[in-house]
Amino acid sequence: MKGIRFLLAPYAVTLLAVGSALLLTLLLQPLLKPTIFLLFFAAVALSTWYGGMKAGLLATALSTLAVSYFFLEPVFSLLVTNVESIAWLGLSVFVTILISLLNSELGTVKQHLQTSLQKLEASEARFKRLVESNIIGVIVANMDGAIAEANDAFLRMVGYSQEDLLAGLRWRDMIPPEYIEINNSAIAELATKGVCQPFENEYIGKDRSRVPILLGSALLENNQNDIISFVIDLSKRKQAELALSKSEERYRTFLEQSSEGIWCMELEIPISPDCSEEEQIQHFYQYGYLAECNNVMAQMYGCSHAEEIIGARLGDFVVASDPHNIEYLRNFIRSNYRLIDAESHEIDKQGNSKYFLNNLVGIVENGLLVRAWGTQRDITEYKRAEVALRQREDELRLITNAVPAKISYVDSQQRYRFNNKEYEDWFGIPTSEIYGKHIKEVLGESVYQSILPYVEAVLSGEQITYETQLPNKDGTNHYVNVTYIPQFSQEGKVAGFVALITDITLHKLAEAALKQSEKRLKTLTEKVRMIPWEVNAITGNFTYVGPQTVEIIGYPLSDWYTDDFWAKHMHPEDREWAIQYCQESSLSLNNYEFEYRMLAADGRVVWLYDIVNVVRDENGPQLLHGFMIDISDRKQAEQEREQLLKREQAARADAETANRMKDEFLATLSHELRTPLNAILGWTQLLRTRKFDQATTGRALETIERNTRSLTQLIEDVLDVSRVIRGTLHLNMDQVELVPLVEAAIDTVYPAAQAKEINIKCRFDPKVEVVVGDANRLQQVVWNLLSNAVKFTPKGGGVDVQLERIASYVQIRVSDTGVGIAPEFLPHVFERFRQADSSSTRSHGGLGLGLAIVRHLVELHGGTVSAESPGIGQGATFVVSLPMKAI
Repeated sequence: MKGIRFLLAPYAVTLLAVGSALLLTLLLQPLLKPTIFLLFFAAVALSTWYGGMKAGLLATALSTLAVSYFFLEPVFSLLVTNVESIAWLGLSVFVTILISLLNSELGTVKQHLQTSLQKLEASEARFKRLVESNIIGVIVANMDGAIAEANDAFLRMVGYSQEDLLAGLRWRDMIPPEYIEINNSAIAELATKGVCQPFENEYIGKDRSRVPILLGSALLENNQNDIISFVIDLSKRKQAELALSKSEERYRTFLEQSSEGIWCMELEIPISPDCSEEEQIQHFYQYGYLAECNNVMAQMYGCSHAEEIIGARLGDFVVASDPHNIEYLRNFIRSNYRLIDAESHEIDKQGNSKYFLNNLVGIVENGLLVRAWGTQRDITEYKRAEVALRQREDELRLITNAVPAKISYVDSQQRYRFNNKEYEDWFGIPTSEIYGKHIKEVLGESVYQSILPYVEAVLSGEQITYETQLPNKDGTNHYVNVTYIPQFSQEGKVAGFVALITDITLHKLAEAALKQSEKRLKTLTEKVRMIPWEVNAITGNFTYVGPQTVEIIGYPLSDWYTDDFWAKHMHPEDREWAIQYCQESSLSLNNYEFEYRMLAADGRVVWLYDIVNVVRDENGPQLLHGFMIDISDRKQAEQEREQLLKREQAARADAETANRMKDEFLATLSHELRTPLNAILGWTQLLRTRKFDQATTGRALETIERNTRSLTQLIEDVLDVSRVIRGTLHLNMDQVELVPLVEAAIDTVYPAAQAKEINIKCRFDPKVEVVVGDANRLQQVVWNLLSNAVKFTPKGGGVDVQLERIASYVQIRVSDTGVGIAPEFLPHVFERFRQADSSSTRSHGGLGLGLAIVRHLVELHGGTVSAESPGIGQGATFVVSLPMKAI
């Protein structure tokens, strides 16, 4: 309905306009007589303006009818006969039609203008939205360089603000010198074409940094001097391009500088993976050729550049007659054309045999194998090193076979990887059969379960020592002392451990016999004037006192178990020194004895001779036990009894000292063997299981050789001490020049000193002449002193060597600025196996034999040796004096 009303509205307006014109003309006829058509012209114009051409024509027809009917003669008749009236009527029709046409055209033009304005407004809105959205930079400027308008996106790119823009920002001032020419070319293109193609440009930002951009411009239509430009920030794209360029450069550098050979083998005729292995191998040799490689690979075959070897056939490299190579190709096929660390035996340009370690992958396209890419490393030197390594392994086995202990190496999977001859003899199983077996397979289920907690502990990184029983090959169980030392990989994980096993069956039997003897002695002493006792070394209180004490001293047994009973009832003159002596002796000695006085219950002074035995573990003394002998009534026979007691104590001390020295020697030797053995075994395992380049393999062999020499030196020191103890160390006396001898010793230690940046100064007295002595042994003396000085001197320190003649002696003085010697240790510095730091975590190695050997050798020459040190951290000086009678 609304649509019909809309369509009829123009015609209704036409009727209303014509009717209004008729009424007004009738009313104003006298005034309008000359121009009776005037108001009707207005009605036609109004109708055409409102309703268009159709409404104008309707208004024209209605106006003509109204004029002819109401105003032309004859009035009230549509028939017009008067020629003049007909002329006026025709003229009016013409004028009204013209008015209709003009109004219609004016309306059409107005409508088109409105449409254009609407489109322009929409376009301006879209452009304004684009500018304000700041997706890209937009500027309006002139060719002279002044920027009239710029959106925030552009200002952010160059780091300026709206205030800077208002202050007068010029785009020409932001152009780097090298971009001026390309910008001038763009301006010239704008002047001739009105637009210029987008081009890459740079602006200098407010912070003087350069901003890469993409710039496109066009002239404004109304002003040939104004430009509108879009600006796109290319910083991220440039960064990405730079990153890509660097990545490509790294890739090219990797290909050119890779230490591995990189290659691509092509098949002239692709082959289906469904063919048999024999067909494929034959096809490889017939159609395979080298399509690409780097210079490194070419050099592996004796060529200088890749171009010299590209195009060579597969058979030129991989010898078809070698069964190992055929198996290598079979494995390539069976692994679905993917191999890792596969060995191949090939020949170079000169026909020399070469061994390579390959990683390769085949490329299958459209179901056919077309090529293979791979890398290879030259392991020819490694193969040669394997031979040398086997020789070193034989030397290592020889050394470990000479050690009086069972030595084995077990990996993290609890499988044997090494064992010495004594280990083999113990179980009666050849080394070749033990290798690779699990511990449980060799020891048996029951023994394995008993030691499993210790194995798990060492595999967690803890060093373990324990005692247990192991079956011998004869079926008997032996007591053994076992030490597990973990070996750590470069990543800090436990790769395995070294097991040192010592047979202590005889020691255990002797210990049991000693306990049985002590039990019998305890029973015996209860019947004589001897008080057996036992004290907790931690609390200091008695845990047992023999009943004889009631008769000898008079106190009831219950009193002895009270706190500090012994100290409270000791004679006042003996209390302080006796307690101090007992405490100090218990810390350092296994057995000691002393005499002191106690006050009896009745006030008597009772002389007691106390024999003390210390039972200790790794934490120190745990238990003290012994005998208090009443010597009050036997002072006259004291000397005789003391002699008997001393002989008994000497026998016990000799046995225990021998046993202790054996234990200490084995512990120290195990500790000192650990470092070189760990290095030797570690590198041996790595060389067996991994592939290294030539430099790493050389360093491994050098490490094995250096540690082998270290083991040899340790064994030589042990043999020297053995000769000293047996008295079989003899000197080959001859005339010796001391200056060259000392200089030779200095040359020997110089590399070690240089490595620690230690400065060695020498001062030789020209008065020192030829002496008579054993040149080798005297050089050993000087070398031991210099080695100790270098070992205990920190980096950047100094060592001073003096050789001078003093009165009737020749004196060799070696001083250092090292760690020094504690005053309490100074008297023991030349004792065998004595070290200031004897813990397993000490920072300096050694068996503690060097200075003992020095003292013995000097004494064999009739001289003396002494040590001086102000204290810890203040260095030390060793002085060797040889009497003139040796000259």
